[in-house]
Amino acid sequence: MKTVLVVEDEAVALEDLRDSLLEIDSSLEIVGVQTAMEALELIGNRKNDNPQKFDGIFLDIELPGMSGIQMLERMGSPAPPVVLVTAHAMMALDAFGYGVIGCLLKPVDQQRLRRAYLQMKAIADAPPKSEVQPGEYIQGSESRVLLRDRNGIHMVQVLDFSHLTDEGGSTRIFFGSHSVVVPHSLQDIEAGLDREHFFRVNGSTIVNLSKVTHYTTSPTGLFVAGLPDGTAAEFSPERSRIFQVRFEL
Repeated sequence: MKTVLVVEDEAVALEDLRDSLLEIDSSLEIVGVQTAMEALELIGNRKNDNPQKFDGIFLDIELPGMSGIQMLERMGSPAPPVVLVTAHAMMALDAFGYGVIGCLLKPVDQQRLRRAYLQMKAIADAPPKSEVQPGEYIQGSESRVLLRDRNGIHMVQVLDFSHLTDEGGSTRIFFGSHSVVVPHSLQDIEAGLDREHFFRVNGSTIVNLSKVTHYTTSPTGLFVAGLPDGTAAEFSPERSRIFQVRFEL
């Protein structure tokens, strides 16, 4: 991770974000511009004259002349990882799918900025796409993801997932009183989960151990995990044995 582009139309906010990023990584080269058009011209110049591209972009959505979303549409693919910086989270939904990995709400909290930067750095420093392992959807237990259902958009920390179930190639994620289906396989999502917190109990269910309300055993002696929504997940024989060994039961 060497160079990031910050696109922010307010000069004070641009300098504040630059200073905050340098506090996190003093070796960063930070290029700041105040319009999407300037950013596109700069990216174009780098593509044409210099093989080095930006390793990441911090992008405001509300920009004069051309919005951040319109800029992402013009950039095309592949794009470096992008973190949106906005005062309006609802506006961020349309940008996901253009390399966006997260969203920071203004005023930007330093700890959340640090997590977003480290997530961006992990992606930028990862091996080429062909060598990347499954699990890109989840970037660690401290990361946050945007999930949408009929009630709106939820920005959810991974550790707030109570359990995840297979939905025939997709995955249903349960959190609080909500559940949302995402177009990623349970196997791919599992690859990005922290095994200290998440445990696959059978072929179709992963539970967050800290969210299990209670454990019982089935008539056949298998463990059964009680879940916050009132349902229960029975362990497979193999996973029951692994669970028993892991926790010395």
